Amino acid sequence: MLRFIEGFSMYWTRYFDFKGRSTRSEFWWSFFGLTLITGIIAGIEKIDSRLGLTIYLIFSIVTVVPNISQYVRRFRDIGVNPYWVIITFIIPSLLVYTVKKLPWYLQVLDILLILSDIVLSILPSKED
Repeated sequence: MLRFIEGFSMYWTRYFDFKGRSTRSEFWWSFFGLTLITGIIAGIEKIDSRLGLTIYLIFSIVTVVPNISQYVRRFRDIGVNPYWVIITFIIPSLLVYTVKKLPWYLQVLDILLILSDIVLSILPSKED
């Protein structure tokens, strides 16, 4: 089992790796690290909203590719077709910015897709 530093560093070193697999520990340690960074950025935003939003925008752009590649690897690891990343991760990520303006049923759909993404990410690795 990986430790935090190993799992989080693999997130960055496997930036463009869409072919391998990611274990649960690799996935969740990087998720934890990204959550910590997002929390720090939120704290900066409370102090200086313009600076915080700028940092968050840069951080979001920098992490788009590794997030998608990690989800593809994680889905491959659990035996799910990696194209499901489009439905369970990319679409909800795009909807989150407009969720307050969407009809209630699309908001519910967005939440269900996010929950399905979490459930799939929790599943154990599938042996070949």
